[in-house]
Amino acid sequence: MKEDFLAVVQAKRFLGREFLTWLVHRIEDVDRKLEFDHDVVELVLGDRVVLEGGTGDYTERLTVVGAGDARPEIGAGLRRGKLVDRAKLAVVRGERRWELALDGGMLTYDALRCPKLGDRDASAQADPRASFENDLFLRLADTEEVVAIFDALFAEFCRVRGAGAWHDRELPALRAWVDGLR
Repeated sequence: MKEDFLAVVQAKRFLGREFLTWLVHRIEDVDRKLEFDHDVVELVLGDRVVLEGGTGDYTERLTVVGAGDARPEIGAGLRRGKLVDRAKLAVVRGERRWELALDGGMLTYDALRCPKLGDRDASAQADPRASFENDLFLRLADTEEVVAIFDALFAEFCRVRGAGAWHDRELPALRAWVDGLR
């Protein structure tokens, strides 16, 4: 018997939400800087976090919006059994900054804003098609770079989540962090 694709996706949403909750914990409590491709990358939590949870057909959503310390509201939602479903995030690598919204339930990226392209040389301006193609390839490279960072983070989460250390170290650390968000 074939399973309905949407039913499977809905049943597996918890993994992406656990990943995003773990990621917010890492950003806010553990270390927002990580080494990626022989460089330091900093992750920053943005001004919008959506938490969602519930049982069966009943789900409850909490949206935390705005600048400032949102930790108490995030903590209240997490203590009520919600997980982070969506969050605005920024990735900073040297002088470059990407901003995006990550949907944990579907593991999709929305509203990706890449770093500025920078100054173009005069020869590229002479041929509009070449200029367009150059900018397109630079944007594709920017997108691939930020996706690779999140792919590496998700792979790390899966290693941690699948290991015995999850229940011994990670879960107690997550619970202590949630309890401290007051």
